[in-house]
Amino acid sequence: MTDFQFSKAYPSQYLRCPDLNGKECTLTVKSWRYINTKKDLGDDGRPMKGIVLAFNETPKEYVSGVTVFRQIQQVLGFDPNTWIDKTITFYPTTCRFGKDANHPCIRVKTS
Repeated sequence: MTDFQFSKAYPSQYLRCPDLNGKECTLTVKSWRYINTKKDLGDDGRPMKGIVLAFNETPKEYVSGVTVFRQIQQVLGFDPNTWIDKTITFYPTTCRFGKDANHPCIRVKTS
């Protein structure tokens, strides 16, 4: 029997909670950029907000909203330019998203 991989069934260029397969994941920041509201669209087709992080270990990018941005700042400092070549440990969890109190999401370990 084949192991199920969410990202194969529902591909995306962005790192999402199911991509972590229930495990922590440490990645090295390669670069960051501001969201391009014409190019960076969510799975629902709407423009996203935040910054986009690229990593050395994966071609997938991560769109960081304000909550995760602040968590990364706690770990790596205020300026994203100083995050390059530093590592971030992501973990899967749930959060409130609209009316969904248990929406799968990614957070950053801050300690």
